[in-house]
Formats: sequence, structure tokens, C-alpha cells
Amino acid sequence: MPKEIIAAVDVGTTKICVLVGTVIYDNLGNLAVRILGNGVTPSRGLRRGVVMDVPEVTTAIGEALETAEQESGIQITSAYMGIAGSHIATSNSAGISPIDSRHGVTGTDMQRALEGARAVQISENRQIIHVIARHWQVDDQENIQQPLGILGSRLEVDAHIVTGTINAINNLAQCVLAHGIEIDEMVLEPLASGEAVLTADERHMGVVMADLGGGTTDLALFRGNGLWHTEVLDVGGSHMTNDMAIGLRAPFEVAEELKLRYGHLQPERIAEDEQVWVTVFGDKPERTFSRRFISQILQARAEETAELIQERIANSGYGHMVPAGLVLTGGASQLPGAVDLFRKILQMPVRIGSPVDHSAVQGLSRELQSPAFATAVGLLLWALYEDARAIHYPIQNTISENGQFLERVGGWFKSLLPG
Repeated sequence: MPKEIIAAVDVGTTKICVLVGTVIYDNLGNLAVRILGNGVTPSRGLRRGVVMDVPEVTTAIGEALETAEQESGIQITSAYMGIAGSHIATSNSAGISPIDSRHGVTGTDMQRALEGARAVQISENRQIIHVIARHWQVDDQENIQQPLGILGSRLEVDAHIVTGTINAINNLAQCVLAHGIEIDEMVLEPLASGEAVLTADERHMGVVMADLGGGTTDLALFRGNGLWHTEVLDVGGSHMTNDMAIGLRAPFEVAEELKLRYGHLQPERIAEDEQVWVTVFGDKPERTFSRRFISQILQARAEETAELIQERIANSGYGHMVPAGLVLTGGASQLPGAVDLFRKILQMPVRIGSPVDHSAVQGLSRELQSPAFATAVGLLLWALYEDARAIHYPIQNTISENGQFLERVGGWFKSLLPG
């Protein structure tokens, strides 16, 4: 695959998306990516973002890869891959490095400090995915975002550590590796989504992004262009659909279609007499339901999700650091009334974030402009900006008990600078 070609694989609970793009320069001379092709297929074999059936997931990924290759005319040989799910955990850590006072902070100093931050004790069944610098300190100068070249004698980093279970990482990796695709990097999905939907001002002032996916809701809190907190919640759009299926006594697929066609998170805005025909279980295959009743089911789950997000923001200790409020993205964020519901409960500014808002992405089809594709587009942007963000250094082969995956999953550990 040519060097200027980048690919992304987003394996979600409800869909799998593969994107192929080429690195270009826009009219102002800034780096950008142009979409060349995409492949989307319904997910199979996943639950809450975790692989439950390797053959099923492998086959579904293969279908999306084939479509993307046909559309782009490019044979995909490597890709950036999103990772999320209920197995993800995070923590914070600090690292220190001495500085040669004659030359100021170097990349080697930063790497050494990040290596120190990475030296945290984690259980044997977990693997570090990211070590991300939240901010730096040189001697008494605090809250530095980019310390390169600053004179001093001592460099400190406050870092955010993201880990996942080795088995979950391996299971996901082998579904892609089975197609002969090298994994350039596994990227935490809320980090990727943030690349696609957040503005520079929001990142600087402080903002929470909530990616309302099918099986999980991914939270990421940014401030001062750095990542301060991440969390994966075990609730998503599929839970809304399941509530409807139970409440209406209808098949899951029917409930999903009803949600997308008639769903609303503000039932009071729906006329009381508006009725919807529904295919249900039992001897009477069809019956009518009030559309307002359907919306009340969805509203209850959405309110629970908003309250959970509010609770997690408060528990993080950083609730006072997000004046830019909440940016919703992901497929479930498209339900009418979402902004008003979340604004009312969280009492902060709320908007919907979409990849179409990002000027560095060209060639987005109408489908890809949807918030549902924020992660996939964000993975391409992550790849685009990687060289400006990452310090690379080899790590030991601990990602797999038999050692067969890490070599192909890049062989490089990414310690990331803020922003």
C-alpha cells in the first residue's frame, strides 16, 4: 500500500466500517485526508464492543474490507484500528526525567519521562494501549503543553494510562490479521472520535465528548488540548432498542427500525393520537401503538444514560473544568430531542458533533457525514496527525501469550503528546 494511503477499521457493536483515504494538502497548504472508498457491514459476533465470536467478526470485517477495496481501487495492507468495550480501564500516572540544562528538553527526555509514567503495576491479564501526556512541568513551570526546548533541570509528566485485557485485544486483532492486514496502531475509540468532532477551542477550554454507540457509550474529557479522563460505559443505543423490543413485545430488528423511523426523546412533542403499526409476537402479528408511548420508552433510557454521564463526570473530579460542555456523537446521538434532554439533565452546553465539521477531511459521502461514522473518520485523522503527536519506542512482546500478534500489531508503543 503506498505510503500516502491510510486505512481505518472501526469494529462497533452494530456496524463495521472500513475507510481508505489518501494524504493531501488543502488549498492553504495544511495536511488533509481525502476519502477514496468505504465499506460498511452490520456487525456480527460482538457484545458491548467485545468479540464473542471470532469467525463471525472475521467474516464481517472481510466483507467491509472487500467493499472498501473495490470502491477505492486500493489493496489494503495495513490499517489503524479502533478499540473500545467494557474491558477498557484507565488510570493516571507521573514520570520524571533529568534535563541537560545546556540544551533544554529533548524528545529523549520526554520519552524517558513517559517511560517512567508507564512503569505502573497492572494485572497480568491487562496490556497498556496508550500512555498520553496530560501536561508537563519543567522545574517550577507547570501546565506546559509542549515542553520541547524549554530550559531547566527536571522534567515531569502527568500521564493518562489506557489499558485493556490481553484476551480482548488479541481476539480483536486476530479478526483483522486473518485478512493479511497489518495493524498500524490500536486507538481508543473516544480518542479517534474526538479528532473528528471537537473544535480546537473546545479542546482548549475543556469539553466532554460522549460517543453514544450501539453497545457502549465512550466518554473522553479534554482540557488544555490534552486528554484528562476517559471511560467506557456499558450502555448504548442497543439498550434503547432492547427496551422497545420488550415494551412492545416485538422482534429486536423491528424495534430498531421503529427507533430510527419514529423515535424521539421529547415525547411531549408527539401528538397524543399519532399511532404506529408494529409487527409483534403472538397470534396477532400486527397491532398499533402510540408513537408517544414509544418515545417515552426511549426517553427513559436516554435519561438514565445522561444521569450516568453526569455522575461519571462528577466522580472524575474534573466537572468544573468543562466550560465548553458536552459534545454528543455516535449513532444514538441522532435521535431527535437528544440535545434538549442532555442539556436539561447536565445543565451545560450541548451540541451534536459530526465529521462534516472537520475541514481536514474531504470527499465525505452523505452517509459518512453522520455522527455514526465519527470514530472511523477520526481514525484516519489520528493517522494523519500521528507523526506530529507521537514518540515511538519498542516494547516487549506481552500482547499475546503465544507472542504472535504484537509483532504484526506495529511493534511500537505510542506515547502521545497533548493535542
